[in-house]
Amino acid sequence: MIPTRIAAVDVRPVRWPLRVPFVTALGRKTHSDNVVVSVRLAGGPVGRGEASSSLAMPFQTGPKMTAALRRLARWSRGRDVRDIRALSLAAWRREGVWPTAAAAFETALWDALAQSENTPLYALWGKKRAEIETTLSVSAVAPAEVGRRTAAARRAGYRKIKLKLNGAEGVALNQERLRCAFGAAPRARFLLDPNQSLTPDLLAEILEGARRDGVPLEAVEEPFPKRRWDLLARARPPCPLLLDESIQTSRDARTAYRRESVSGANIKLAKSGVLRSLAIVDETRAARGRRARLMIGCMAESRLGLSAAVHFALGTGVFDFADLDSDLILRPTPYRGGYIRRGPWILLPRRPGPGLGVS
Repeated sequence: MIPTRIAAVDVRPVRWPLRVPFVTALGRKTHSDNVVVSVRLAGGPVGRGEASSSLAMPFQTGPKMTAALRRLARWSRGRDVRDIRALSLAAWRREGVWPTAAAAFETALWDALAQSENTPLYALWGKKRAEIETTLSVSAVAPAEVGRRTAAARRAGYRKIKLKLNGAEGVALNQERLRCAFGAAPRARFLLDPNQSLTPDLLAEILEGARRDGVPLEAVEEPFPKRRWDLLARARPPCPLLLDESIQTSRDARTAYRRESVSGANIKLAKSGVLRSLAIVDETRAARGRRARLMIGCMAESRLGLSAAVHFALGTGVFDFADLDSDLILRPTPYRGGYIRRGPWILLPRRPGPGLGVS
């Protein structure tokens, strides 16, 4: 048996430039300050995770994520990765105020464990699916540019488009974004993501405009400021309403599902880690049953971090929507492998290697 005690942990800050600026109601981003953590076991395997910065979590800066991961590095040396549940829970207790760092560390533990058992990571979670179809996100830019980007996505084979909106810019501009996107891809289906920028009245106006224009909507994501449960109680969308920033734990999910308007969650390993994400899945399915809708999402991870989300989605097989496009938003990074992308479809190699399979 391969020795599975943690021999060393390496923490490396990185800066990934974006192909084009990423624009949402929360701000504008031209690069992502991330942190890569590598957990080396005594027997040789090296598990890796990636902490990602995000416009939705501006306090999660590169230096702060790096500091949290270095504290976890010192604490974890000599511990056995086979005790992964206890290790993960302890890591979250120690550094949970820096969720992106705790999530990256937990991912590295799971990668190391899978490698020590010579099995691909997704097999640890059930190996339920062979592939998954993802949306492509379009920034909250000028309507004409929204149309151009949506047309490019259609030509690349994307059938589901996630449109960023900005309530601060008014109803008319956001409705024009929808019209331009729909005109560019009339057979596509759209998910709307206002990134916490709407009120119930603004949401109702935008949705009514979409109905009049015949825009087919798959879901609306996090329309109001996070954890404004009172506003969610007033929402009556004609399509599933998913929460992202409001749900990071199963406790958040229990609170959210007291509002009938909430159908499910956008779960991101980059913000919730593995065990917390599994708990959110269980809470969602218990609360909503057949009405439950789940999305697997990402922040600004490279292929390294995105591979963990892909393995999790394919292993569990529970997700209705996927928003796994950060590798297309970033300029090329050094990482290879992990998964295969064929337009909107993401799958694993026929014979995936152990762990994440990223080189």
